[in-house]
Amino acid sequence: MTRIEPIEIPTQPAGTRIPLAPRVSLWRRILAAVLKTVVPLVLLAAAGWVAYQIIDTAPVADRRDRPRLARLVEVVEAAPAAEGPMLDVWGDVAAPRVLNLRPEVSGLVIDLNPDLITGGEVAAGELLVGIDDRTARQAVAGAEAAIRQIDARIAIERGQGARAALDLGRLPGRASLTDEQRALILREPQMAELRAEREAAEAALERAALDLARTRITAPFDALVDSADVAQGSYLTAGTEIATLVPVDRFEVRLAVPLSALAWLDLAEGAEVRFTQPGVWPEGAFRTGRVLRVSPRLNPAARMAEVIAEVGDPMARTPENEGKPPLLLGSFLRASMQARAVPGAVTLPRAAVRDGDTVWVMTPDDRLDIRPVVIAWRGAREVLISDGLAPGERVVTTVLASVSNGMALRLPASEAPSTADASRSGGTTR
Repeated sequence: MTRIEPIEIPTQPAGTRIPLAPRVSLWRRILAAVLKTVVPLVLLAAAGWVAYQIIDTAPVADRRDRPRLARLVEVVEAAPAAEGPMLDVWGDVAAPRVLNLRPEVSGLVIDLNPDLITGGEVAAGELLVGIDDRTARQAVAGAEAAIRQIDARIAIERGQGARAALDLGRLPGRASLTDEQRALILREPQMAELRAEREAAEAALERAALDLARTRITAPFDALVDSADVAQGSYLTAGTEIATLVPVDRFEVRLAVPLSALAWLDLAEGAEVRFTQPGVWPEGAFRTGRVLRVSPRLNPAARMAEVIAEVGDPMARTPENEGKPPLLLGSFLRASMQARAVPGAVTLPRAAVRDGDTVWVMTPDDRLDIRPVVIAWRGAREVLISDGLAPGERVVTTVLASVSNGMALRLPASEAPSTADASRSGGTTR
């Protein structure tokens, strides 16, 4: 059995004073709380006082208004339209006429022009094809012999007629003969028959001579060989096409003109047309032609009017066309034609016209005036303005993101506006 020891509890002697620890600890806590609150407030007040002193004693900048800069632009002057605008259209080069070469007699080719090939050139009167002419010569000789034979028979018949006339003079009762009987006695029917035979023989000779001439085919004019299908030694049949010739004295250009442009053009015969071929001919090269006529039908492909012009010496053979580009059949050319003038109109580059047919005009006091205009003609590079713009006025060509009537403008050569100018522009910018 475990033994329990007694515990001794210490006792305070009589008359001993107990310390006040809890009361002292409370005051310390109150003091610490006061310090935590007051010290930050004092520091904040001191910082605020220092900041105030810094702000109060800092230098003050004078506020000045900056001038509003005018927009930098480029301009062109509206030029008076002394002449009408240039109308650019396109057209194909074609031959004014085409000759399909066909022999009129059959025979063997014994002579052939070396230039009778596709792309060759032949001169007027030059021999193109020679056909074997022996049969034709025999026909001519036979016709000539027949005529000589008939002439001999006519001479014999003429003698017999003279003898019959003598016999008729000795015939009793000749006064009672009728005209028909007299003609029979004088052998007039026989003479008439011989004369008819001679006329037929002369026709046969002429036909044989014509066939002989047709054995030699010559060029009827200076021509370009568009196609050829004949060879030396081949046998030709009358009527078979052997070549195609086109004249080289002039070519036609068939222009497709919009119907709305017809009223602007002077299409009288002889009006001048200038032709170019961009990308093919050298820069600045051109050929001139003249208007021939207006086709009575529309172009079936483009549904446009067809104006036919011509260009002389298309192969540039003459001295006045020396060095100029030749025209090729089937080429696509651009034609420039002068349109009719509009009195009082001005011209501008097309890029100077804004949306809604308006222009940006730079007024004499360098302000922007957005002005509507009336466009009489709108071409590929320029426009013709009939109302709303006067000659000499400056039109802005610079593209600006935002514009407003009255905004200040300046040109590249001008200086920046002064403060007084800026004040007139209606405000300042900070």
